[in-house]
Amino acid sequence: MILSQASFMPVLVLAARHCLEGMEATLFAALMSVSNGGSVVGALFGAGLTQLLGITRDRYDNLALLLIICNLSSLLPLPLLRHLPNDNPIANGKLKEDVDTELKSS
Repeated sequence: MILSQASFMPVLVLAARHCLEGMEATLFAALMSVSNGGSVVGALFGAGLTQLLGITRDRYDNLALLLIICNLSSLLPLPLLRHLPNDNPIANGKLKEDVDTELKSS
C-alpha cells in the first residue's frame, strides 16, 4: 500500500503543476476516483483471467502464463505518455517565479 502511494506521487505532482488555481481539491478527487476505479477494474480483470486460465487453489498449470500476462499488461499505458505536456516548469524557470510570487504575497 505504501509503495503504491509513493508511486502515485509523480502523477499528483504533474497534475498539481498543470491544474487551474482553485481546482486542486477537485483534481485530486478526480485522480483518486480514477485510481480507485482502475484498481477495481484491474482486480476484476485479474480474477476473470485467473478463472479463464483455469487456475484454482489446486491447479497451477497456467500460473506462469498468468504472471506474464499481468506483468506485460502494466506496459499498456506507455503509448499514452506522448500525450503528456512537454513543458518543464523547473527548466523554464516558472517554478522559481511562482515561489517568488508566493513569498511576496505573504
